[in-house]
Amino acid sequence: MKKHILTFSFTAAMLFSQTGNTYATSYVDDILKLQPDISKQELLQDVRAFSVDTGQSEQIILEQIYTELKEDKAQGIAEKVAYAQTKEGVSTYGASGGTISVGAGTKGNFYYTPSQTAYLDHGHVGMYYNSTTIVEAVPSTGVRTISTTQRLVDSVGAVEKSVKTTSTNRNKAADWAYSQLGQSYSYNFATNRLTAHTGDKNCSKLIWSAYQLNGNLDLDVDGGAGVYPRDVRDASDTTLVRTIK
Repeated sequence: MKKHILTFSFTAAMLFSQTGNTYATSYVDDILKLQPDISKQELLQDVRAFSVDTGQSEQIILEQIYTELKEDKAQGIAEKVAYAQTKEGVSTYGASGGTISVGAGTKGNFYYTPSQTAYLDHGHVGMYYNSTTIVEAVPSTGVRTISTTQRLVDSVGAVEKSVKTTSTNRNKAADWAYSQLGQSYSYNFATNRLTAHTGDKNCSKLIWSAYQLNGNLDLDVDGGAGVYPRDVRDASDTTLVRTIK
């Protein structure tokens, strides 16, 4: 399931040229239905800036964003069905509905847990600042720290992963994430790769930026306009440490 912005077929390109702005407008509407917490103005601003930087048409970029959102939604549904076979639920933000502690980990590693909001089942990630402290971005408070004993996750699908880089880079990435404490939360997953590293951010943007700035790593499995928690979980530069049980 690869969704690279630069790899679109000639047939699709011809379709865009024939349908023009009406087709692009349709994608905007579809994106906003899947990602309602991003404004139309914010979406179009990011798309136009990325179009100028890359030379790609706005229509192609919008299709990429829509495809990512749709495929992430489908993956979330499929995983939820699989988890349901275990008679375990998936909690909102992987937070208060979690049933087990995330447990101790290594600085610079991150955890993933299934989670959902009212409109999108996208998972959740947080980074180990040290063995007993998590730094993460959550809707209620933005970027925060929380004890590993208090950070509850779902009992199915939760994992700890490490990043394939030097210990120096892992430590620097964790320190950078910690330096973002107090930043507000952003609900914009659709174009969060295109926004600044500083300022409002969501859980996956926090970890992605930390390693992009400290190790020049792209912890995004597909390299699209948005980096989602499962994109970070499945990135090629990550390794499974343990299943959290």
